[in-house]
Amino acid sequence: MKIAPRELIWKDFRKIQKEHDLLTSPEVEDLLFMQTIEGHAHNGHGEFDGKKFVDTTIDDIVIALGRDSFIVRSSRQLLIDEICEFARSVMKGEKRRFLVNRIGEPLMRVPLFLELEIDPDDVLRGLYLGGFMDDFETRKLTNQKFNINMGGGKPYLIDMNVMEKMNLDGELLAHGDHEDKLEEYREKGLIVDPTNVDFLKHTYIRFQYIRHEKGLGVSDDLAMLVAGKLYSKSTALGAYLADAIDTLDKFSLRFFEQDENLAEEIEKNFKNLKLTRDDVLNFIRLIAIPEGKEEEIPDSSQRYFLEINREYGISTLESHLRYLDNAPYPEFKIAFERISNVTLYNYVDKLLG
Repeated sequence: MKIAPRELIWKDFRKIQKEHDLLTSPEVEDLLFMQTIEGHAHNGHGEFDGKKFVDTTIDDIVIALGRDSFIVRSSRQLLIDEICEFARSVMKGEKRRFLVNRIGEPLMRVPLFLELEIDPDDVLRGLYLGGFMDDFETRKLTNQKFNINMGGGKPYLIDMNVMEKMNLDGELLAHGDHEDKLEEYREKGLIVDPTNVDFLKHTYIRFQYIRHEKGLGVSDDLAMLVAGKLYSKSTALGAYLADAIDTLDKFSLRFFEQDENLAEEIEKNFKNLKLTRDDVLNFIRLIAIPEGKEEEIPDSSQRYFLEINREYGISTLESHLRYLDNAPYPEFKIAFERISNVTLYNYVDKLLG
C-alpha cells in the first residue's frame, strides 16, 4: 500500500504550521492541518514533492504525529456535536443570537462568531441546503431535473487488507465509477458494516471515499455565496457550517454523513423551514461547477475558508461575508485553485443576475 512515510508527514506538518494561520483556535487549526496533509500525500503536494501516497488516511497521519486517534476523533466529533446542538435548540424554539456553544465558545472556534449576530432560523435553512449538497442521490435528482452531469460518492468503512488483495487503492476508489460494484465490494468484505466492527481496535479498517460515478462537482464557496445572495448572510453561515460538519466527520466517532443526517432532521422537525426539496435541487444546480470551469471556480476546504491572508489580515470566510454585506474587501487569491475572490464574486453576480 502507498502510505506516506512518517518523516515526510512530520516535515509537511511543520511547514504548514509555519506558513499558515487560520481564523480559529490552535487546537482546531491542528485538526484541520492533519486533514491538509492527507490531501498533500494523495496528490504529491507540499513536502511530498510529487510523490503520491494514495492510501494515506488521516489515521496514518495521526499515528505518525504521535497523537491518540480516539482523542483526535473525539475533538472533531465535539465540534460537530456543538453545531448539531445549536440546530436542535433552535428547532425547540430557543432564540440563539450568536453562533456559540453552551459555554459561550464560538462554533468551530471562529472568533468572528462571538460578535456576529445571526438569524437562527436562517442558519438552519443554510444547514438544510448545505447538508444535501454532497449527497449523491440528491445530485442524481438534480441531474435529472436540470439535465446536468454531476458525479459523487460517499465515504465507507474499508478493509485495507481486502483492498490490497483486490488490487485496488485509495486513488482508484476515489476517482473511478464504482456504483455498480458496491454490492460486490460488500460481499467480498471490502466495505465493512460499521455496526459490526470496533474500528479503534482494527488499524486496517479505514474510512475511505468511494466515488459512485464520475462527473461535475460542487463548489463550497459557491454554496456559501449563493445561499447568502438567495436568502441571507445567516443562511450563508449555515451552509458554511454544513461544510464544516462534512469535513470533520471524515475522521470522527460516527460513520455516517452527519451533515446530511442533520439536514434530514431539520426537514422533519423544523416547523419554520419554508424550504422544500425543490429548493435544494435548484440550490445544487447553481453551485455545480460548470464543465470546463473546474480550474476557474474555487472550492475551498475548511482550511482555505479560515486561512488568513497575511498581506491583508483577512480570511476567505470574512471576505465572503463582506461581499454579501456589500462592504469593502481586498482582492486576493483564494482556495487551492488560487482564484481571485473578485473573479468569483463577479461570477456569482452574473450567475444570479
